[in-house]
Amino acid sequence: MTDPTPSRRDELIAAALADDLSPAEAAEFAALRAEDPGVDAELAELAALTARLADLPEPDGRAGGAGWVDIEPSAELRRRVAGIAGADAPVTPLPARSTRRPSRRTLLTALGAAACLAIGAGAGALVATPRDGHVDGPPGTLGAVEPVAFAGAPSGVEVDGDVVAHTWGTETLLTVTGLPAGDPFTVVVVGDDGREYESGTFLGTDVEIDCSLNAGVLREDVAAVEIRGADGADIAVAEVPAVDA
Repeated sequence: MTDPTPSRRDELIAAALADDLSPAEAAEFAALRAEDPGVDAELAELAALTARLADLPEPDGRAGGAGWVDIEPSAELRRRVAGIAGADAPVTPLPARSTRRPSRRTLLTALGAAACLAIGAGAGALVATPRDGHVDGPPGTLGAVEPVAFAGAPSGVEVDGDVVAHTWGTETLLTVTGLPAGDPFTVVVVGDDGREYESGTFLGTDVEIDCSLNAGVLREDVAAVEIRGADGADIAVAEVPAVDA
């Protein structure tokens, strides 16, 4: 079982990204960087990732790069929470937050969730979900890992993939090498009616990427999985076997 407790290394990297190192932590982080050259590579890639997130539009669709957004609870939400707690129960105030810089805690959470970001010189990849093939059955069997063949990848790029049926949607497992480091890519699951469901995004790296992405479409309704570049062009496409009724 993976230990969910963040390492001191992750805590220091998150604090550095958030520009929240104390003087003592700054000295500790400098010593860590000198001891482990992979820290600088990880820091640079995660800084690029947070910069890309900062370019995301506002929640209402306007340009402006909200990226990380702290939403102030509405008066109605506060009233309902107070009602659930009871008239005599103390309710801790929910403070307003206006900063757009991701906090140390937010970045630490992102470090743990960055399943599609391979890091470190020769350190391998962060593995989101191991390929566990103990569930057998025809296409569409819940929990069964179904290999799919990706075609059309550019020279030097290798893509291996699987799909897994769940009650809540379809999971795509990917192993990718050879994509340009730092370039963003999107995984799209295409339904048999042509509708597209974005499954997730990742950045190309110099090392192998091993990741899991999820789409809100049932396996029996899936026709294909596509990996696309930033320009929307297909990098690789896998046709998915039909599920028998």
